[in-house]
Formats: sequence, C-alpha cells, structure tokens
Amino acid sequence: MSSNKFNLAALCSIIVAATLSGCTPVNYRIQADSDAYNAIEEKNSDERWKTDDYSVEIDSRSRYHDIYDPDKPPIPQDDASAHQLMASVNGIPGWEHWHDFGDRSENENPKWRELLSEYTETSEDGKVILDMESALQIAYIHSPTYQRQMETLFLSALDVSTERFRFDTQYFGGYDVRYNHNGRLIPAGFGVNPANGQLFDTAPFEGSEMNRMTVGRPSAGNPALQARKRLATAGQLVAGFANSFVFEFTKDDANLASSLINFSLVQPLLRGAGKDVALEQLTYSERSLLANVRAHSQYRQGFYTNVIIGDLGVEGPSRGGKSTFLSGHFGQASVGGFLGLLQQKQQIQNAKDNLQNQSRSLAELVARYEAGVIGLFQVDQVRQELEGARASLQQMELRYQIQLDNFKINTLGLPPDLELEIDDSFINPIQFIPRDALQIQDAIFSMRDEIGLLPDDVDTETLSLYAKKFQQLLPLMREQLESIDVDVEVMDAAVPNRETRMTEEEIADFSTEREQLKFTVSELQTQYTESSANLDAAIEQLPELDSDAGVRELVVWLNDTLQFAQRSLLVRARARAEAVVFEEIELAAEFAYRIALDNRLDVMNAKAALVDSWRMIQFRRDALQSVLNITASGDIKTAKNNPVDFQASTGSVRLGVEFDAPITRLEERNAYREAMINYQQNRRTLIQSQDRIYKGLRGLSTHIQLLQRTLENYRRSVAIAIRQLDMTRSEIYRPVAPRQPGQPGAQLGPNTSRNLLDSYRLMQSSQNQFLSAWLNFYAAKMLLAREMGVMQLDEGGKWTAEPLPVDTTEADAQAALDRIKDEDNAWNDGLRSRLDVLSESATTLTEEARESARIASSKKEGDAEDQRKGKKPEKTAAIPVNDVPTAPTTR
Repeated sequence: MSSNKFNLAALCSIIVAATLSGCTPVNYRIQADSDAYNAIEEKNSDERWKTDDYSVEIDSRSRYHDIYDPDKPPIPQDDASAHQLMASVNGIPGWEHWHDFGDRSENENPKWRELLSEYTETSEDGKVILDMESALQIAYIHSPTYQRQMETLFLSALDVSTERFRFDTQYFGGYDVRYNHNGRLIPAGFGVNPANGQLFDTAPFEGSEMNRMTVGRPSAGNPALQARKRLATAGQLVAGFANSFVFEFTKDDANLASSLINFSLVQPLLRGAGKDVALEQLTYSERSLLANVRAHSQYRQGFYTNVIIGDLGVEGPSRGGKSTFLSGHFGQASVGGFLGLLQQKQQIQNAKDNLQNQSRSLAELVARYEAGVIGLFQVDQVRQELEGARASLQQMELRYQIQLDNFKINTLGLPPDLELEIDDSFINPIQFIPRDALQIQDAIFSMRDEIGLLPDDVDTETLSLYAKKFQQLLPLMREQLESIDVDVEVMDAAVPNRETRMTEEEIADFSTEREQLKFTVSELQTQYTESSANLDAAIEQLPELDSDAGVRELVVWLNDTLQFAQRSLLVRARARAEAVVFEEIELAAEFAYRIALDNRLDVMNAKAALVDSWRMIQFRRDALQSVLNITASGDIKTAKNNPVDFQASTGSVRLGVEFDAPITRLEERNAYREAMINYQQNRRTLIQSQDRIYKGLRGLSTHIQLLQRTLENYRRSVAIAIRQLDMTRSEIYRPVAPRQPGQPGAQLGPNTSRNLLDSYRLMQSSQNQFLSAWLNFYAAKMLLAREMGVMQLDEGGKWTAEPLPVDTTEADAQAALDRIKDEDNAWNDGLRSRLDVLSESATTLTEEARESARIASSKKEGDAEDQRKGKKPEKTAAIPVNDVPTAPTTR
C-alpha cells in the first residue's frame, strides 16, 4: 500500500475519531437558546407589542429557581417503591449511573425566603408588606403560570427554528470500519449437473482465505458525506460523496481505494409543487410565532389585571396556533385579586369599628339603665345585635384568610404559610375615618374606665391628678381640629371638579351642605375652647368638692369631650367623603369598539388565524392534482485504485418523468372539503368574536356610567348615615328631667337603641357600598383600557394609567362646519364690500351723468340761442370709456 493511500486513510480515521463525540449538551442548549431568542427578537420589534428583556430563565430569587446545573440535574426524591424499578426491572439490573449527578433533597429554591428582603418590605413581626407594586413584582418572580407562558413562547420559537432548518442545506456524514474473515474450507452444498440439470451434493473443498477490512462508506445509498437541500419550489436536491478503502491482509496484502460523487433532484410540477405547498409549514410556524409574541404581550396585560383585580381575561401563547374564537369580557367590572383582598380587609375593619362602637354604646346604655332612664328591652336589643356582629365578623375573617391563601398560591405562586400584611394606602382617600383619628376617642374611653374603677372615698388629690391627666387630651383635640381644617381644604379644592357634573340646583345644595359643615367645624372649635376652660375651672374647684361631686365633675367633662371626639370623627368623615373625586369617562361603545378592532392584539391574531384557515383551502386543493415530477440523478466514480482519480468516462446521468393519474383522491377530496368548511366556520366565529368584544365594551361602558352615578348616590348615603349617627348619639347624651317625688323617672325614647343600631348599620353599609363602587370604577376603567387594546405597561409590567382615547369625530365635524361658516362669512363680507364700492361707483356715475346732461342741456339752449344770433355750435368732449368704474367680479 502506498504511503499516500495510507496517509489518506489515517486522515479519514482521525476525522472520524474527532467527530465521534460531537457537540456537548451544553453547546446544544446554548445554540437552541440563541436560535429561539433571535427568532423572538425578529417578531418583537413592533412597538405595539414589544416586550423588553424577554428570557425563559427563571429569576434566581424565585421559589421555583433550580440552583443546579440544567445539563446535569441531580435526581429528585423518588417514591421508594417506584425507585426499586429503576434499580431492577423484570429481574434485570437497571442502569447504575442514575445517581451520578447527585441527589436533591427538595424541589424548591432553598434560599428564596432569605432573598425576599431584597425586593420586599417586611413588618416588625416579619410579615411581607404587600401593596400593588410589590404584589406585581412578587407575581412576576414567582408565578408558575407566567413562567409557563414564557416557556410556551420559547418552544414556539424552537418550532420556527425547526422549520427554518428544513430549508437550510443539511449536512450528514459518517465513516464505517468493517472487518470480514472467511475461512479456506468451503462447506458441502448442492451442485447442478449441466448435462442433465440434476442436483447433486458437493464435497467440502478448500478455497481462498479472506481477511478483509473496509474503511469508509462505498455506496451512494450510504455515503460518507451528503448535503440535502429543500427548495422553495418544493424540489429536493441531494449531493453525496462515498469513499472506501479496502485492505486485504491475506498473502500479498492487496488494497483498493475508490470514491463516488453523486447527486439527485426531484422537482414536482403539479401535486406538491409551488411555494404555496413548499412554504406552508414554515409560513404557519412563523405566523404562529408572531401571534404568540403578540399573545404574550397581551397576556402581560391580563396578568396585571389578574394580580390587581383578579380578572385575567386573555389567552397566552400556544404552540398549536391561534384561533378565531375570542371570548370577550362579560361587561361588568368586579374586584378580586389584590384589590379584592384590600376591599375585604377594609370591610373587616369597618365591621370591627362598628362592633367597637356598639360595645361602647352598650356600656352607655347599661349606665342609663342603671340610672333608670332606659328599659332593659332596649339594652338587650343592643346586646343581641352585638353578638350577631361578632359572629358575622368571625365569618368575614375566615373568608378573608381563605381568599388570602388562594391569592398566595394561585396568583403569586407562594406557599400558604408565608405571612403577608396588606398595605391599604391605596384606599386612603376613601377611608372616611382614618385610624389616627381614633386616638382621642380611645384615650377618652380608657380614662373613663379608670375613673369608673376609683373607690367611692377617693381623695381630692387623686382626682386632681386625674384632672391634670385629662389635660393630655387637649393637644389631641387640637390636632383633630387641625386635621379637620386640612380635610375641609381638600374638599374645597375638589369643588370645581365636582361642580362640572352638577346641575345648578345640585350646585346650590352642595354649597349649602359645605356651609353647614363649616358651621359645625366652628362649633367644634368653640366647644374645644370651652372644654379647655371648663377643665381649668374643674381643676381649681376640685379641692373644694367632695368625692362624689369631684368624680361627677370629671365624668361630665369626659362625656362632653367624648361628644366632641365622636362628632369630630363624623365631620372628618363627611369632609373626606365630599373630597373624593374620580375621572369622568364619557366614551361611546361604538368608538371604543373601533379602537379595539385597531389595537387589540388578539383581534390581529384572530384575523391571521382566519387567513391561515383560508390558506389551507389552496393547500388541500393542491393534493387533488396529478403527480408529475421531473427527476434527475447522476454520479461519477474513480477509475483506478486511487480515491481521487475521478474520470468523466465513469460518469452516468439519469433523467426521468414520473406521472400518477388522479384516479384515487378520496381522502384528498374529503380533506379539501373539510378545509372549505373549516374556513367558513372560522369566518363565522370571527364575526361572533367581534360581536362578543362589542358586547363586552357596551357592557363596560354602561357599567362605568352606572358606577359614576352610583358613586354620587353612595356619597349622599354616607352623608345621610353620618347625620343620622350624629343625631342618635346625641339622643343618648340628651339630659332627662329629674324624677319628681312619687313619679316614675323620665326615660329616653322607646326606639333609642333601635335607632342607634340602625345608624351604626347604615354607617357601615354605606361605607362598604362606597368602597365597593369606587374600587369597581377603578377596575372598570382598567378593564376598559385592556379591552380596547390601549393598556400600556411600563418596564416593570405596571399599568401606566394613560388617559383613554377621546372620540373627536363630532368635534372634528363641528370644527369643519365652523371653518366652512368662517369661509362663507369672509366671502359674504368681501361681497358686501364689493357691492358697496359698486354702489358708490354707480352713484358717482349717476351724478356725473346728470351733470353732463345738465351741461348738455345748457349747451343746447346756448347753441339754439347762438343759432338765432347766427353763431356755430362748439363740439362737446365725450366721456372716456375707461373712466367709467367697472363692477367688481362676484362669485
């Protein structure tokens, strides 16, 4: 064997050895990621659906982040019984390398709780403080549902890379080594007698021994190198290179080297031909990826609304392509999600406040009962109501805890044992009685309890100490008045906004109510001044009073101060209720529908899906045709014992035409008919989908208008509840006439307790109703932006709350009419000015004509006189034509 042949064989062997390992799994993963991200980036350039910083990798702070190498993940915990079947199955020992990458003890990220403090705030007792922004951020980091949508989009991009690869030039290669040994002895067999054709058995005989090794792939069917190319015209082109080295080690060690280059081409002309068929799968996958990029962008909108108000309302990416079916919104806003929890929390707080007020009122009524000014029946009414309120509060707290756990698991992706504290700062504007405003009331009740525990023979010095302690209430009273002033200023600032939606009668009533409120504020200021003076006077008089009189003096002052505190709370509640403003939304459903058709991403996808089904008609129609293919193939070989000695004379070329008549096309016929029906179904579905979108927008528009009116109704309901509560509380503190000898003592009214309970109930329900309407209005505005397709999210996925589009159709039409009127007025003014000039010119002409006539008449008379005297007449100069004014040109 020559050295050149040996070197070439050695080189081929080295190449084979080098390619045995191929790319590592890490490289394959990186390549797949690169192809997918590039494909997504191509479709992610339009600002209408662009999503920044897309990545399929889970945030390292997530509970679901895998801390291990993705290419070498350790085996997770397995069921013990099932794991035995990996060690041994059907008596056969299993693979022994299952644990080579290690074992993992838990599935979730072990450090995710420690990392919470990096992006959330925690309370003193370790609870995670949850507001709108932190809830959204936590959901983006931890939500498995959101991560699944990201992964579906990624897989859709991988599908595109697969279809693109089908049109790339694909390379294949390999090299084989085979050794074949045949012994010298040829075994007995059958032979044929050529004379008569009879069979006979042959004896064993010795032949030639063979020890042959073949390196390479010698045939066109199994080449060493091959390139395949799918053409956009549906043709298939294949080119190959076959090469082999045969070494015979018997006797003289003979060898043979040969090579082969071949090609083949198949080009359909009828069935299966053309770009409509060849590019269908690629077109579908590319359009599906575009649809999924848009679906992901819209899913982020739905994800935001789901976290904040519990309404997803959209579909995310899907690998099976999009549909023409769009569900549409049902047309009425409701509150769930974070705001739903916030609403429940505030309703629980309102129930607690109501329960506390009822408890304190019960203590007041018990004292009145012991004084004989109210009956036991009315006291028991309050007791019964109080027990019912406690039971109701317990049920509310249970429902709240269940909803909170559901929110943790289903929305945020957190375990139920993680303690959360809902931050209620979002609803501060509609918390009519702020928590800090209750300090003075709580302090008064605490001091009353202390006074009630004093012994009957308490000394004057102790009473003086308590009186000086009461002075600590005066700064709280002053702060309360200052807070009221601030609330009144905020209310006044809201007046212009609110009056824009009022009639003249409503504006007058609103002004009267504000004046009454300010008058009440002035009464509170006067009461504060009197309370301060009365306390100073009581402190001076205490040394001169006995125990009963001193205690009575302090109790009276505390009761007056309590009335001040309770009334000031109601005044603040009234001022804050009147200060609430909301954006007025006047948006016709027809205009919102037009905007939605132009901007909704799912509508774009549905239109594309309809075209996909329409395109399938042509795709199925193609299969009904005859098969008519042009084929071409050829090869060239080496002639000598040399792997590169190709000679043209060894080549061969084959051309052909393949034809198959369309005799049997039943399945193709049915598929074609099905494609037509599917298209019509999808077309009707799209029409109905648009109807559902229209219906949802009509419902939302109507609901928003209703909520705007309802908010004003509930605002008045709050005002009425405040007034009723103020009056019923005053009834409790109303002094009664002292009992006359031999006469029963005067009592409070028979309905005092019932009126008080009704007032508390009305106050609680009116607050809850206003809260619900306010949150529903906010949710409806959010949903309207999403359903119209104009919701904008910032980089963190938060709604920017941009103003909704304004319908300028009527305004533009009116502007056009005004412009036409202005043009007509300008034209009329010009016409009038021209007519004035013409009139003046005509007047001047008339006067000149008259003067000329008079001169001519005078001249004529003079000429006649001259003729009588024998003189010749003088010629009269004619008036130049150019001197006559020309009338202005008119329209």
